[in-house]
Amino acid sequence: MEKEPRSSESPGTDQGKTEQQQPHQQPQHQPGIAPQPSSPDAAPTPAPPLPQTRSLPQWLDHFNRRDLTTTLRCAIAVWVASLLMLINPSLNRIGQTTFLASVVVYIIPPAGNLIVAIIGYLSLLVGMCLAWAWGLATMRAAQAVRSPAELNARLQALQQQVGATVQATGNNNTAAIATVLVHDGFMLDTRVTVVYFVMGCIFIYFISRLRYAFNLTVLTQLFGIIAMDIFLVIGPTLTRWTPRLPEVVVLPAACGCAIGIACALFILPQSTSQVAIGQIENLLIMLNHPIQTGRQFVGGSLDFDIKLLKRSKRRALTLYAQLQPNMAFLPLDVSRGQWSSDDVKSVYTKMQGVLATTFALLEFQIARVTSQEKIDKLRDMLNPHVTDSSDGKDTNPRDPRRARILQSPDLINALIAPGTAVGSDDMRDALHDSSEAVLDATTDAISHVVEALRLVNMNRWFVSKSARARLPQAALAVRQIGARLAQAREACIADTTNAAIDIHGNLFDDEGLLKTEMKGESKKIAGLVIAFVIEEHIIAIAAAYEKLTAEVARLLETRTTNQFWGPLRRRFASRASASADEEPSAPALSGQAVTDPDRIQMHTREAERRLKVVSNGQGIPKKRGNPIARAVAAIFSWLTAPGSVYALRVVAVTVATGIPAVIPHTAGFYYREKGIWTLVTAQTCILMYMSDFTFSIITRAVGTIFGGLTGLVIWYISAGNGSGNPYGLAAALPFGIVLFVWARLWLPQAYLQGTGLGASTFAMIIGYSWDMHHLTIYGLPGLGYQTFWRRLVTVLIGFAAALIVQMLPKPPSGTHHVAKTLANSLHKISDHYALLISHWGKRSTVGGDYSGVRSVIMSTSLGLGQTLAALNDPIAMLKFETSMSPFDKSSLRRAQELLMLMNQSLTKVMLSATTLPVEYQQRLIKTSGIADEASISNIMSVLVLAKQSLRSGAPLPERLPTPLIGTCYGDFCAKHGFVELRREYLVSEDFRGYCVALSAYLTFLHTTDSLVSLLKETVGESHIVHDWSELSENV
Repeated sequence: MEKEPRSSESPGTDQGKTEQQQPHQQPQHQPGIAPQPSSPDAAPTPAPPLPQTRSLPQWLDHFNRRDLTTTLRCAIAVWVASLLMLINPSLNRIGQTTFLASVVVYIIPPAGNLIVAIIGYLSLLVGMCLAWAWGLATMRAAQAVRSPAELNARLQALQQQVGATVQATGNNNTAAIATVLVHDGFMLDTRVTVVYFVMGCIFIYFISRLRYAFNLTVLTQLFGIIAMDIFLVIGPTLTRWTPRLPEVVVLPAACGCAIGIACALFILPQSTSQVAIGQIENLLIMLNHPIQTGRQFVGGSLDFDIKLLKRSKRRALTLYAQLQPNMAFLPLDVSRGQWSSDDVKSVYTKMQGVLATTFALLEFQIARVTSQEKIDKLRDMLNPHVTDSSDGKDTNPRDPRRARILQSPDLINALIAPGTAVGSDDMRDALHDSSEAVLDATTDAISHVVEALRLVNMNRWFVSKSARARLPQAALAVRQIGARLAQAREACIADTTNAAIDIHGNLFDDEGLLKTEMKGESKKIAGLVIAFVIEEHIIAIAAAYEKLTAEVARLLETRTTNQFWGPLRRRFASRASASADEEPSAPALSGQAVTDPDRIQMHTREAERRLKVVSNGQGIPKKRGNPIARAVAAIFSWLTAPGSVYALRVVAVTVATGIPAVIPHTAGFYYREKGIWTLVTAQTCILMYMSDFTFSIITRAVGTIFGGLTGLVIWYISAGNGSGNPYGLAAALPFGIVLFVWARLWLPQAYLQGTGLGASTFAMIIGYSWDMHHLTIYGLPGLGYQTFWRRLVTVLIGFAAALIVQMLPKPPSGTHHVAKTLANSLHKISDHYALLISHWGKRSTVGGDYSGVRSVIMSTSLGLGQTLAALNDPIAMLKFETSMSPFDKSSLRRAQELLMLMNQSLTKVMLSATTLPVEYQQRLIKTSGIADEASISNIMSVLVLAKQSLRSGAPLPERLPTPLIGTCYGDFCAKHGFVELRREYLVSEDFRGYCVALSAYLTFLHTTDSLVSLLKETVGESHIVHDWSELSENV
C-alpha cells in the first residue's frame, strides 16, 4: 500500500516559496462566491507532487504523520491499560486477570472511527453479560440439584478435612487450606457438574452459531465463551451461591473498554469525517497508478506486469472496503472542521464514479495484456509442434478444442478477446496524441485534490496564517484544473473524431456510406471501434474527475471557517436549506424537466420486483410429503448445516478440554497449571474451514513464542528475579507494546489471531510475574520463565485438541466453500442476464425515466462485486489446505476474476439499455444477436452447466454450444456478412456508447467461454465424442 509522506512541519512550510513568488494569484472573494476561472493565458497553478512509491513492504510502509499518530494513540492506550497491573489499588481490586484490560485494548484499538470502536466494545460486553446472565441461571439450577442436607454434610466433611490438614502440617491458616481443598475438587458432585456442562454447552452452541451466521459477532462469541468458561471450570467446585464469579474477567474487560474510549476522545482524537477524508486521499493516490499505466497503454505499449495491475486493483478494493464502515457511521459524526459529514459524503459519492471508471480502464488494460498470450496459444493450437517418436506418432495429448478450431480456421479471429484488437498505427498514434492532455490533466487533478483534502484535514482546530492563505489558492487551483479537464476532454473528442475521419475516410463514399469494396475490411473497422472504446474509457475518467474537482472546489469556496458539526445541527441546516431553496415553479417556468421522486421510486420497486421474479422462478413444484417427515428433515438439515457442525465442534472441544477441571483427581492440577488457557485456546482455534485453521495454528504458534520471548526480555531487564520496580517496568513496557500495536494495526487482518495470542502471552508474563510478589492468592503460575513455560505447554495442548476435533468427522473444506460461493455468484449472474434479456428481448420498459432502474442495476452489481471481492482472503488461504477437490487456489482465483469481469460487462450492457437511443439499441440487437432465441438458450445452458460444475466438481460435457463468441461471429457473418457503418456515426457520442455496449457484450461472451475452458482444464470432460476410426485405433 502506498502511503503519502507526512511532515511534522507547519502546513505552510512546503509552499512558502510558491506563495512568495505568486502573490498576485491569491484570490479575494467572499465566502460562497466561486472565483472566476483564470484566462487561458494565465499560468496554471503547478500541481503538487504526489508521494513517491517506496520500496518498503506494505506492512512497514506507514512512516507518515497520520499512521504514526494512530500508532502512538493506540500504544498509549495499551500502555495505560497495562499500568493497572502495576498500581496496587487497581491490582487488588481487579485481581490476577488485570492484564486482560490491555488485551482488550489491543484487540479493539482506538485506531480511527470512535463509533466503530464503541460498537466493538459493546459487542464484547454484550457477550460477557449474556454469559454472566446464563451462568447465573446455570448456577441456580445446578445448586438446586443437590439437597441442603447433602450440601451441609459435605461442608462438615470439608471442615473436618481442614482440621486434619492443620494438625498434619501445623499451618493455622484455615481459610487458605479450605481454598486449596475447594479448588482441588473436594466439593465436586457429578449431578452439579452435569448441569453446568449441559447448560454451558447449550450457550456455547448457540453463540457459536450466531458467530457463524454473522461474522460481526466474533467478539461477542470470544468473550462470551471466556466468561462462560469461568462457570464451567470453577462453578462446580464452589460451595455457595457466587453471583460475582465472572467479575474476574468482566471487570478488566470493562476497564479496557473505558480506557480505549477515553484515549480515542482525548489523545490526538480523530473524527469519523477526518478518517474518511484521509482514506479518500489514500485511495486517490493509489488510483494514480492506473492512470500512469493507461498512458503507456494508449501509446501501444504492453510492457506491463499483469500481477502488479491485479495487485493494484485488489489494494484499491481493500481501501474502499475499509472506507465503508466510516461512511456508514458518518451521519452520527461529531467533529470540528470546515466540512460536515454531508460534505464528505458528497465527495465520496463523486469518488465512487472515479473508482468505477478507473476500474473499468484497469480491467481493459488487464484484458489487453493477456490477449497476446491467448493469441499465441490459439496459434500454437492451429499449428502444433509435432514431436517425432519411435512409432512416428504425435506424443502430445489430445486437445478436443483443437479439432473444433481446425474445422473453422477463421474462428481464431473471433476467439481473440474482444476489446483487445489492435487498430492501425495511425489511429493509435492519433489517439495517443489526443488523449495525452487528458491524462496529464487527470494526473494534475489527483495531485490538486489530494493537496486540498490534506489541507482540510490538517487544519481542523486552528488554521495557521500560511494555511489560511493556501486554502483559497487550493480552491482556485482545483477549479482551474477542472476547467482544464473539461477543455482537454472536449479537445480529445474533437481530435479523435477528426483523426478517425481522416484516417478511415477512404472507407466511405461521397454520401457517407461504407463502400462496397470496403465491406470486407473488418480489421480496420474493428480497430476503429476499439479506438472509440479506449477513448470512451479515458473520457469517462476525465468526466468523473471533473465532477470530483467541481465538488471539492465548491466546498473549498463555501466552507471557509472551522465549525462544530453534529447530527442535530446538520439536520436543522438541511431543513433550512431545503425550505430556502424550495421553488416548485422554477423548473417549469424555465423549461427544465421535473424529476418526480415518486416516479423514480415506482420504477425502482418495479425493477426490484422483476429481479425477484427472475430469481424465484415459476412453476417450481412445492415440497411434498408428510408434514412430520418434512419437520424431521428440516430439523436434521438444521443440525447438520455447516454452522451447526462448527458449533458442535466448539462444544466437543469444550467438553474434551474442560472435563479435567471437574474430575476430583485432576481438578487441583488443572487449576494450578492454568488449564483454562488450554480450554480457551482450543475453543478459539476451531474455525469454519481447514485452510483458515492451518494458517491460524501457524500464526498462533509463532505469535505465542514471540510474545513470550518479548515478555521475558522486558521482565528480566526491568526486574530480574526480584519483585520488580513499577517505574522501571512502566518505562520498559512501551518497547514491547509498540511492536504488537504495529502488528495489530498494519499487518493484514489474517494475522490478527496470531498477533492477538502473542500480545496476550506478553501481557500474561508481565502480569503474572508481577502478581507473584504483590498478590497472595492460590494458583499463580510462577515468575517469568515458569509462566512462559506453562503458557506454551497449555497452548500446544489446546492446538492438539483443536486439531483432532477439527479433523473429525471430516475436515471442513475451504475449497468447497469458495467453489460453492462462486457457483452462487454465477447463479446471480444468470439472473442478471435473464433480467437483461427481459428488456432487450421484448423491448419492454418501465417508463421513460430510468433513474430507479439504474439504481437497482448498480446496487445489485455492487453487491455481487463485494461478494466476489470478499473471497480474496479465503482464496489466498487455500495454499494451507490439502483438499481432494479438483479445484485449487489458482483455478479458483482465475474463476473469481472471470466472474468479476462477467459481472462488470453485464452491468455495462444493462446500463446501456437505459442510456442508448432506440436507434442504437436496435442496432446492437441486430449486430450482436443479443435477443436471438438460440443465442439465449446457448448462453443459459452454458451458465447453468458451469454453475453445476463449480458446485459439484463434476466434469463438463465435451460438446457444448461454445465458444459463444464464435457462434455470435458466425451468426453475424451468416445474417449480415458486413458491418453497416456511416461517416455520421463517427461524430456521434451515442455511437461511442454503442461501441462500449457492444464491446461489453462480446467481453461477456468471451469471458463465459474462458470460464468453460478453465472448468474443462480443471475438472475434465465427459461424454467424449470420438471419431470412430480414431476410437478403434486407440482401443
